[in-house]
Amino acid sequence: MDKGGLIVVKKEMTKMWIENNFVPVTLVQIVPQEIVRYKTQEKDGYVSAVVGVEKKEHKKDKGQKITYKIMQEYKVDDSFLSAHQVGSLLDLSLLEGVAHVDVTGIAKGKGFQGMVKKFHIKGGWATHGHKFTRTGWSKGNRKPRRTLKGHPHAGHMGTQQVTLKNISIIDKITKENETLVVLKGSIPGAYNSLITLTIK
Repeated sequence: MDKGGLIVVKKEMTKMWIENNFVPVTLVQIVPQEIVRYKTQEKDGYVSAVVGVEKKEHKKDKGQKITYKIMQEYKVDDSFLSAHQVGSLLDLSLLEGVAHVDVTGIAKGKGFQGMVKKFHIKGGWATHGHKFTRTGWSKGNRKPRRTLKGHPHAGHMGTQQVTLKNISIIDKITKENETLVVLKGSIPGAYNSLITLTIK
């Protein structure tokens, strides 16, 4: 069953004492968001809710235009449709009774990296006076006299979309007009980046 999701902002990591173990956790903050519209089976071929964050109203000569910083779609079921109308705000109540969520974010950019860091290759030996410890060594063949596609090379690393499934929700904290969700482990994204939580 699809129960929608939430858009959150990634905050700092910390650790918590859970069952005689220190567990690494990530704090995410729920931001104000509302349902912009619904996509229907008859018109779009599937059912989903379009959620917008940071609503802005722009006064134009030909009328007033509404924009959002980010818009995200979530597949929803009939129970979600009956409980939430277009324009209604989504908050922490959506996570009641939910133990796991799927987390989607954009990984940190790491710039131009070599093959040892990017693909975890072994590299060369570090003795006998050579200087090729962290190189990729030979990359081509005698035939077809070119480097085959898919071969690891040095290049740009990071900034790709990453989805982690079944991340445990450790706790929910509401304090001083801030709502925080404590997720187990690390999640993709930089500090203050927008993260998508999908509820299955």
